[in-house]
Amino acid sequence: MSEELCELGVVGLTSIGQSLAAHHATKKTRVCVGDEDLSFVPQVINEFKSQMEVGEEEEEDNALPKASKCMIPFDNMHELVARLVSPRKIIIFGTHAHDQKFEEMWNKLYPLLEGGDVVLRWGREEEGNGSGNQFHTDSIVGNLSKLQAQPRGIHLLEMVRLERDRTVAFEGENPECFLVGGPQEGYTQLEPFILPCATIGHAGNGAGCAHYAGMIQRAIENGVTQAFAEGADVLTKTAGCEPPDIGRTMKKWNDEGGRLASSLTRISSKIYYKRDHITKNGFVIDHIFDSIDVDAKDTWVTMEATKLGVPAPTINATLESRYLSAMKDERVEASSILKVPEMMDTPSVMRDQISEDLQNAIYCACVCIVAECLAVFQAASEVESWDANMKECIRLWKQPGSLLESTLLERVLSALANYQVGDMKNLLIVPDIASELQEVHMSWRRVVTLSFASAVPCPTLSSSLTYYDSYRSRKLPIGLVRAQRDFFDASGYDRFGQGGWYTTCWVTPHTKEMRKKEGQVGLEGVGVGAPKKRRRRNKSIS
Repeated sequence: MSEELCELGVVGLTSIGQSLAAHHATKKTRVCVGDEDLSFVPQVINEFKSQMEVGEEEEEDNALPKASKCMIPFDNMHELVARLVSPRKIIIFGTHAHDQKFEEMWNKLYPLLEGGDVVLRWGREEEGNGSGNQFHTDSIVGNLSKLQAQPRGIHLLEMVRLERDRTVAFEGENPECFLVGGPQEGYTQLEPFILPCATIGHAGNGAGCAHYAGMIQRAIENGVTQAFAEGADVLTKTAGCEPPDIGRTMKKWNDEGGRLASSLTRISSKIYYKRDHITKNGFVIDHIFDSIDVDAKDTWVTMEATKLGVPAPTINATLESRYLSAMKDERVEASSILKVPEMMDTPSVMRDQISEDLQNAIYCACVCIVAECLAVFQAASEVESWDANMKECIRLWKQPGSLLESTLLERVLSALANYQVGDMKNLLIVPDIASELQEVHMSWRRVVTLSFASAVPCPTLSSSLTYYDSYRSRKLPIGLVRAQRDFFDASGYDRFGQGGWYTTCWVTPHTKEMRKKEGQVGLEGVGVGAPKKRRRRNKSIS
């Protein structure tokens, strides 16, 4: 039996590696298994055989092998490759966060492979949260794929695990969720072997794309949580709401199935109800220190947006809010110097009205956050030739237990149903989303106006509104900026409906300078536009 070829190779008999191999062997699919600890392999196989042999005596003879004989060992990579049917399908376990270990395995395996073979590096297997995503250019799988696998037609893929609510992960009600980056052809071949053990989706045609999708997910999470925090602050400081009041408001938003129905709304409501049992005074939320550390990963999307030339003001505001939170001592000192308006000078509000407006404002801000992040993702996909599958990423981001499980992402996914990869310019102008924003944008404006008048900081809510208004503006006031620069150094500008490149003699000294430099005569008056040779302008920052 061991001489017959196997359908799948499993390298690394971790718990999930054993489970996957046993599942397929139970279904009478031949699986070739091995581990760096050679003495461990017979133990795993013998235990599996002892479990399968019970009752096999009564099975009728047929063309399929007995399950107990479908798990076949290998001692080295040569044996593994020789025992697999072509194109070979190999999954490597137990190398997450151990790039050197994976590279050593790959160096032994790579010379033996042929075009069309598929190798997948499994993602994080440890319990607890932590996706393990890297900056996309640091992915060892992505780099090896470009340098070695792709030139020979070998499909090298990588999985990145998505974070979930700790209770869902602990109870094991749903399988772990992973985004897979790598060639579509390789993903299609391996998908049936992975699905019994994990929920997966294809992020795009590059290992780095899965890491990039994880980065985008984190930025969206940071943005929407900040929007909720600002909304709660508005309720506290303008409407005088106590924690239970905010908890009830958010519970209502979620229970009514409105725009903000989500796992985040649900858990935020519960947070505001939780009394503090340490001090026996008030609620836990009032005792949490208002400062948060900034992880390097939190800066990645802002860096990428700058590099790619994609506006992301709301994401930038989220990051800057975290930096400001860390300046606790300075903020305390400034609060005694920079006084806020007296209550008599601030507008009065009705709780019912502000509750409805605030729900709409937070929703609009969250739409802009998603729009900015998807725009960055799309730009990177075009540069890297990933053909990133936005819809598949969103489907995985909103899985049960995810922080982004929400009506918002359901609506986004539904709105994108008729769009192909790369066709969408910006989420804000997708018809279903655009009509919804136009319906509620006045609520958004009222909340931001109220916050400004009440001296309540709302960087995410206000930056998202600025992004929305700037994106929909037919004409922006950049003309003055360009004119000021031209006045200063004659850098020039182009004009509506006219070719060429122009500079203007804004004042008499400019005219005199031009005459002197070019030896021209007859230039009269102030503000004369002189066509110049158009200069080459960079569209992006390298």
